[in-house]
Amino acid sequence: MDKLAKVLARLDRVRFPSDISFHRSGRALAATIRPSGRDANESYQSRIWRYELDGTATELTHGPNGDYSPRYSPVDDRLAFASDRLVRGKADLFVLDESAAKPLGRIPGTIEDMRWTSDGSALIVLAADRGLDGGATDDAVRLWWDGTEDPAVTNPIDARRRLFKVSASDGATVEIGPPDATVWEFDLFGDDAAIALVSADASERGWYHAKMARIDFAARAVTILHRSPWQLQSPAVSPSRIKIAFLEGWSSDRGLVAGEMRILDLATGKVSPLVAAEQSNITSLSWRDEESMWFAGWSRLGSIYGIVRLDGTFEWIEREDAVVGPNSFLASISPAPDNKSLAAIREAVGAPPEIVFKAAPDSDWSPVTSLNAAIMADYAEYPEVREVHWTGKDGLSMEGLVLLPKDRKSGPLPTIVDIHGGPTWSAKHAFDPGFALHEVAAGYAVFLPNYRGNTGWGQSYSRLNIGDPGGAEWDDIMAGIDHCIGEGIADADRLGVTGASYGGYMTAWAVARTNRFKAAVMVSGIANQWSCHYSCNHDFGEFIVGGPLKEERYRKLAIDRSPLFRLDKPTTPTLIIHGELDRCTPLGQGQEFYSALVERGVPAELVVYPREGHGFQEWGHRLDKARRMAAWFDRYIKAAQ
Repeated sequence: MDKLAKVLARLDRVRFPSDISFHRSGRALAATIRPSGRDANESYQSRIWRYELDGTATELTHGPNGDYSPRYSPVDDRLAFASDRLVRGKADLFVLDESAAKPLGRIPGTIEDMRWTSDGSALIVLAADRGLDGGATDDAVRLWWDGTEDPAVTNPIDARRRLFKVSASDGATVEIGPPDATVWEFDLFGDDAAIALVSADASERGWYHAKMARIDFAARAVTILHRSPWQLQSPAVSPSRIKIAFLEGWSSDRGLVAGEMRILDLATGKVSPLVAAEQSNITSLSWRDEESMWFAGWSRLGSIYGIVRLDGTFEWIEREDAVVGPNSFLASISPAPDNKSLAAIREAVGAPPEIVFKAAPDSDWSPVTSLNAAIMADYAEYPEVREVHWTGKDGLSMEGLVLLPKDRKSGPLPTIVDIHGGPTWSAKHAFDPGFALHEVAAGYAVFLPNYRGNTGWGQSYSRLNIGDPGGAEWDDIMAGIDHCIGEGIADADRLGVTGASYGGYMTAWAVARTNRFKAAVMVSGIANQWSCHYSCNHDFGEFIVGGPLKEERYRKLAIDRSPLFRLDKPTTPTLIIHGELDRCTPLGQGQEFYSALVERGVPAELVVYPREGHGFQEWGHRLDKARRMAAWFDRYIKAAQ
């Protein structure tokens, strides 16, 4: 078995925890455990496990299909969870009581979130109607179940994300959300109301313009509390229900908000920032008591978390070169019921994800799970991971990571520049930094540049590429490549470039702008900003160019910054990889770029994976994708030796 195959087989064994829910005693927690990928004809085989804090583990659910999103009752031992065991692809509500899992309620949509009422008598459930889409961080596919969609009908009125109240005793289900708006997120405001993010537009475009509102369940009435030109996330109601905390900031995709902490005083309607601007890439928060909050977010190449008081001072704050949260999209911690201890999911360089626990803020993390204890055993191929620092355009400081093969020869190496997506994302100190372990296993150094527009360096930094896609950020990346060459890491004559989503856009931009790269692999990318805006499911395109494309100046910028319209004399052989069902960067983007390259005589290949969306979920597809990428780079880069 070659090195690439060995590493891919090892990554296939990684198990991922998520959805931590503490038992009311605080002595145990439940979590979703899912495998690395799924089989072609099956949904995720995720299961719910219970972990005592001493590490004792019990598998609570057994499918079929996937079980996820556990929520312990606040008053007894019942555990609610979502599962598509009844209809594959549709998450229904179940309650586990005395070891028997039973369906509860009749919810027409697929469950995306839920909360117990304070007395445990009911569950408030957020569900998405059939025909809506998932966000980019959730594969961006059309939500469909129970038969073939023939024909597929899209209109702005028939489908929404809705709130329901489900009686825990008999399953009686009542819709309690607004009749003419979609609900994206919510927190309970007592048991009879919610604070939610709502929009009239139920499509992903509506999320970019969501407002914070109070929803009164009995009347299904909406009162708007806050409007923002940016994106909102994590509304949280204070214990006394007199203040609302939330996050506000620029985000390229739903699920990627890393913003500023804000407090809304309900008595005055005043919104105030909570802390200084430098602590402005926070992704989650919750109230500890009336005067302080738990928070977590991104800081440079790692995570930050702690307790912040309402006067803006930090009672406790930690920063780690690690991902503290279920993934590199969302940093989060899970406070225990005593509001003194906490759990989290943590991964770092050389350390696969596990659930960990702190008995107190000043304690060290102690392991709760050992899901992936065997992954690092005899992992001789695990690369050296280095931080790199350079100066981008206009003297702006830049940071990124370089992954280096352990058995490398001395001297400059053939190098793949892997550009992350978002762009409000970043490469971090993760177990699989930039999801690039398979690339370094193929024998390449891998450069993961963080460029302006990233999260982890503050909101002002995150907004630097708005109105300038492919502009200064491109210069930042090229300067980083030159730095790696100057440091003797990268061979200037053996460079490749790749990236997914916005990284796929930047890969296409590289093909259009320079002939420095010997090969390119564009994954789920954008070739034409104009057509993508009108064929995708979101409003990212208007934000990244600075305004609505129906206005000529923004339309001209979108066209000017589209790789498709900048293909002067391209020469870079380009492999284009796309999911057939992608609604975030639709398949047409890959098809347009492929045809344009072939028209110009450039070696190109288009590979389309059926059943896949914005990401690649089937393990067989991931394996095939990694092998094709390695073969493409070998063919055009290593041949240059």
